[in-house]
Amino acid sequence: MDHNDFIQRHIQEEEHVHRRPLNDDPNDDFVAIDFETMTSKRTSACALGMVKVIDGVIMQKFYTLINPIRDIHTDKQPNRPIHGISLSSVEKTFSFKEIFEGIKMFINGYPIVCHNKGFDISVLNSMMDFYGLEGIDTTNVICTYSMTGLSISECCERFGIPEINHHDALWDAEVCARIYLELLGKPIIETKCGFYSSEDSFGDHKLNKKYRTKLDEDEVTDKSTIFYNSKVVITGVFETYSRNELGELIQKLGAKINQSISTQTNIVIVGESAGPRKMEKITELKDAGIDIRIIREQELLSILNREL
Repeated sequence: MDHNDFIQRHIQEEEHVHRRPLNDDPNDDFVAIDFETMTSKRTSACALGMVKVIDGVIMQKFYTLINPIRDIHTDKQPNRPIHGISLSSVEKTFSFKEIFEGIKMFINGYPIVCHNKGFDISVLNSMMDFYGLEGIDTTNVICTYSMTGLSISECCERFGIPEINHHDALWDAEVCARIYLELLGKPIIETKCGFYSSEDSFGDHKLNKKYRTKLDEDEVTDKSTIFYNSKVVITGVFETYSRNELGELIQKLGAKINQSISTQTNIVIVGESAGPRKMEKITELKDAGIDIRIIREQELLSILNREL
């Protein structure tokens, strides 16, 4: 895969005005990173989040799942309860080697910031060593754990950062960036994009805009299913379908797929690592008497097999 195509699929540009003055201070230009691994082995990376900060402002975010290097421990998925990433959800994604040029392009020589470089930089070095790759400087590293002596959770409490989705690689990377900016005395400027959570993900997890348009009546393939004329929200990661495959399927059944949950929502299709704020919204609306049907993957497959 061409690394330019990979970058474009996985980068989220921040949509806000650059409100800090441009400056020549190199300390507030960096890339914060976070890896998640399938096992304790550093070569089992299964997700990567990166956040680029220029002049103290978050300018770009990058997230991707990674097909981990397999060994006798990988199939046991010992870290799945920690981050919620299943082997089946990553084994069809690209390997670290295939996406390396995209990662290198994103970092682009900037200092790397992470919370516990003993883990994240070890993962990065181990993956590069395994595949014989080079071109990312892993010596120019800033460790916010070394600077604070505090865990991510403790840092969130100290700096008033909402702890939304710990062990989501992109969320952790953004928290790391925010911690470092706090330590520089340049706390993050909030933007209209708000704070990242897994439901705002992109790349392979974000539903293509074309599937969020309701089809004309003559384009609907089956009007007898529960999805016909329903307002549907999809959240989380699925083993059987990618987000776009599922979106296309539900759209063809006559659903209108929305990004956010409201009083108008009829059905929420829930996968693994579902957005916590979406789940809270469902509870809030149900408590208010709004009838929203939650469908998880196994039930979804049963419905589709029965109704299609």
